[in-house]
Amino acid sequence: MYLYILVSLVLALIFAFSCHTAIRRHPGIFYGIAFFLVLSEVIYYQFGIHDIAPQWFTAYIVNPFKRGAFSTALFIIVMYLGALDSKHLFVRKLMGIRGQLSILACILTLGHNIIYGKKHFVNLFTNPWAMKPQTLLAAVLSILMICIMLPLMMTSFPSVRRKMSASSWKRLQRLAYLFFALTYIHVMVLFIPNWEKKIPDIIAYTVIFGTYLILRVAKATKKSSRTLGYAGCNPTF
Repeated sequence: MYLYILVSLVLALIFAFSCHTAIRRHPGIFYGIAFFLVLSEVIYYQFGIHDIAPQWFTAYIVNPFKRGAFSTALFIIVMYLGALDSKHLFVRKLMGIRGQLSILACILTLGHNIIYGKKHFVNLFTNPWAMKPQTLLAAVLSILMICIMLPLMMTSFPSVRRKMSASSWKRLQRLAYLFFALTYIHVMVLFIPNWEKKIPDIIAYTVIFGTYLILRVAKATKKSSRTLGYAGCNPTF
């Protein structure tokens, strides 16, 4: 199925808007559901249930989670919330659950990492020279992304955030930009070897991440200009 990411993005937006209030009031329930989905996903492949399940169920229900498309879609929403103008009603509404969405995305990403990691991570540490170059690079990038993602996830919990100074928390959270960049690189590493069949997906990811980059730089530039403007208005003696 082409363009898993676009379908997943639509579903993620529907989920975020329709469950906005419930996520804000009862985030723990949604974290529990996410862990349950990860466990179910791992069992589904570990015990060969996918071999006897209907093909449509695997392709359209399980694969968006297995391939990390739905979790990536949640990360994309989190990305864009930081790049768009908070004056917009839909941005202001979802900003209230931005942290919760990022935690859900991190939890769901673990299922993707476990399913693929039980083979590729094992090979990376035991027999890396037998791996294809793109698989080896993708595995290395995945390890690096996990090392960035886990601290970001833990510090997104309010109980952890309150124990940190504002400056320390902001410095750590800037690693999210590196995580987003590595996500795009990771996807391209996997797609480019078969680029003839992946052109729609490559275009979709490039447009999504490229647009985010433009919006984020524009917002940062605008904020910098406004700060300089205020500084210029300060009287000097």
